Amino acid sequence: MTDSKGRRLGAVKIVALGALLVLVLILAVPWLIRADRFRPVLASELSNALGREVRLGHLSLSLLSGALAAGDISISDDPAFSKTPFVQAKSLRIGVAMRPLIFARKLQIKGIYLDKPEITLIRSAAGDWNFSRIGPKSGGSQGAASGGKADVSAAGSIAVDELRITGGRVTLFRGSENRKPFVYDKVDLSARNLSFASVSPFSFATALPGGGSAKIDGRAGPIHTADASLTPFSATIAVEGLDLVASGIAGPDSGLSARIDFQGSVDSDSRQMHSKGNAGVDRLRLVKSGSPAGMPVSITYRIRHDLRSQSGVIAEGQVGCGRAAARLSGSYDVRGDDLLMVLKVRGEGMPVQDLESLLPALDLTLPDGASLQGGALTADLVAQGSLDTLVISGTAGVRDVRLIGFDLGTRLATVATLAGLQPRETTGIEEFTMDLRIAPAGIQISRLVLTVPALGELTGYGEIGSGHSLDFRMLARLKSSGTILNGLTGIAGVRIGETINVPFLIGGTTADPKFRPDVKGIAGNILEGMFPGKAAKAEKKGP
Repeated sequence: MTDSKGRRLGAVKIVALGALLVLVLILAVPWLIRADRFRPVLASELSNALGREVRLGHLSLSLLSGALAAGDISISDDPAFSKTPFVQAKSLRIGVAMRPLIFARKLQIKGIYLDKPEITLIRSAAGDWNFSRIGPKSGGSQGAASGGKADVSAAGSIAVDELRITGGRVTLFRGSENRKPFVYDKVDLSARNLSFASVSPFSFATALPGGGSAKIDGRAGPIHTADASLTPFSATIAVEGLDLVASGIAGPDSGLSARIDFQGSVDSDSRQMHSKGNAGVDRLRLVKSGSPAGMPVSITYRIRHDLRSQSGVIAEGQVGCGRAAARLSGSYDVRGDDLLMVLKVRGEGMPVQDLESLLPALDLTLPDGASLQGGALTADLVAQGSLDTLVISGTAGVRDVRLIGFDLGTRLATVATLAGLQPRETTGIEEFTMDLRIAPAGIQISRLVLTVPALGELTGYGEIGSGHSLDFRMLARLKSSGTILNGLTGIAGVRIGETINVPFLIGGTTADPKFRPDVKGIAGNILEGMFPGKAAKAEKKGP
């Protein structure tokens, strides 16, 4: 019994001694290896692989985590873009293979881990990026000559099993130096099997300015050694709550604003990029004086983008709101400071009631208490220019629509009296067509034709200015009936049952339009009826 107890006690002592030796080894190896001796070699290899100067702080070894830790790191930028670092971080961990390190003093990198780095991205007015020429110096011309395929020998021996960035901050500068940069926080990136010759699975996520988020998952590589921005890749993209203004896509003074949710895919082969997807656009506003639309807009698209010319075409697209749908096509160019575009939207027979909620986005509001019922809209519009100076022009028309809660005849009180019209709570519109031009400064309308069976035909032109102000010159073609009109037509030599042109003006606001006779125009019509040709001569001569 005593011998058995003694043997157990001896075994415990041996295990304890072994654990102590392991602990001593763990504590002693970092002192024995002197990890900082690898700092010049590591900095040199990283510098050669990236084609940028890499600076590392003091290196220490943690045997438990199997990693080297550096006090800080900085990677220089392309001198053509900036003299400040491209990447800098207070701490860096480098996962290493421990056996070669301990027994052969050989450094094999398994992983690179950056915590809360500061990354600066710069895109020039010509469309070049400050990371475009990242990579081994000797690989640039070879990559260009071979179409951008990676030169493994030029890339050196650097190959990383895993790259991980957590909690990063990206500052993006676009175009001119005086433009405000945009900052993206909570940037996370992970990539595996990373080298200049491999295809690497990756995952990217970031918070967006204004409270949104974006996530990209895919595969990229081999890295294009002539221009890293042309590296082939395929990925799926999910975006939630993208604020056009806060993210810098649209300027704060452009008038364009919206929040967008997006799902799509992207495939690039170093020459062309193909993308397709669908988006939900909420709180859309198209002009500065407008207000957010009451219903979301849906967009589906398929585009083809040329990576070298930085331009593309919309091969197929559709814009929808409720049951209304219109075809979308066009082209764009992202060179320079701004996104330039020519977008064409054409829709036929679209339900008017489903589109009524979009009127505020165009600064087109109905009179107080009024609404639209029935009818169909046909529109052929072109949006052209940059997002900050976008101009929408074209034609639009509705048929067989009723304006509920608004009596045009009553508002045209004087004209209605001349025509002998009775008040109505509803204005029936047989046809309403116009040419329009919507710009940041306001809305111009020309060739307006409004056919109201109960009233006649109204034509004219004008503009909707800031504060929804109205300034229109109109002409009503009315049949000669009614007591007052009989007297005027008699003077003018117009028989009962014929038509007479009654000019009038529209002022006030879209919420409360004011109609008043154009006295000068009416007098001219009467004078023309009594003395043909005299009115025109008098108008040319002036008072």
